[in-house]
Amino acid sequence: MSPVSFEGILAILLIFGAIPTIILVGIIMKLKNRRHKVEEHSKLISQMIEKSEGANIDFKAMAEMLNESDSKKKTTKMAVLKHLEYGALCSLVGLFVLLYGLFINPIDKAVIIGGLLLTIGVAFLIMFFVSKNYLKKEIEKEEKELAEKE
Repeated sequence: MSPVSFEGILAILLIFGAIPTIILVGIIMKLKNRRHKVEEHSKLISQMIEKSEGANIDFKAMAEMLNESDSKKKTTKMAVLKHLEYGALCSLVGLFVLLYGLFINPIDKAVIIGGLLLTIGVAFLIMFFVSKNYLKKEIEKEEKELAEKE
């Protein structure tokens, strides 16, 4: 029986640790976003029902209104945070692919793909920090408007 090499341990950690972690983080973020939307919709529906207790409620019109409000609610802050999300994801995946291509199984294609993903991730992170500073006043203005509505 041969001893397990460092590259073998790193490959096992990469396959069973990093990749599932990235997938789970994506799933958790998606579920949190969905839960937040459901909570907002239920809050709006309960407010509408309270305001019009004796009136007939058109649930189809209400659903259309909620879908319209979802598309309008994409704020500048959410758009800026998307850059952070994409940047972190691309950087992590690119780093792992690059390390795999350099140390575990020397493949030129893996090094190229990992380098490209890492570069794209860093570009997204730079976009996040630049746009966060550049759009700071707009983000604060939108947050004040949202606070006033509630």
